[in-house]
Amino acid sequence: MSARNRWRSRFARIEALALLLAAGTMIALGLAWWRDRARSFETPRWTPERFVAFSPGRAAPSRELWVVAVNLRCPHCRLHLRMLERQLAGRESPPDLGALVVDRATRPSPADGAALGPLSGGAWWDSAQVWREAWGRRAYGETFRFDAAGRLLSATPAGMLPDSTRSPM
Repeated sequence: MSARNRWRSRFARIEALALLLAAGTMIALGLAWWRDRARSFETPRWTPERFVAFSPGRAAPSRELWVVAVNLRCPHCRLHLRMLERQLAGRESPPDLGALVVDRATRPSPADGAALGPLSGGAWWDSAQVWREAWGRRAYGETFRFDAAGRLLSATPAGMLPDSTRSPM
């Protein structure tokens, strides 16, 4: 076998190995996606006992509560929270606005609470991963509307005003 043919043979084996690796990766991703989608998740419900309050709110128990899922390292989440706060400021009877800090292993510090700002609905830490594991959520900045009893009214992605109008901010 000539040197040229040996290189071709080696290159063909490397190509086949790369193709097998790519196919295996795609199959593994497909199975993980299918497993996640086949799992049933509970409908989100605001139950303060499931979360850790780290920045107190002054929520009125008779009003709607809007909660934004925030990752403290995500500037888009914080921007969405600020935009919602500005949108609600001019309303005659605004809902309470709160933040749920998600995907964080340690309790947020008081400085983290201050960075989120004073929110009427308070700032809460999802220490038990309820947002991801029980509710099956994945999108940072998602806003949940809960009625006074804690029932979910709607969930909207970041950048949308969570009213019945579905208008962009």
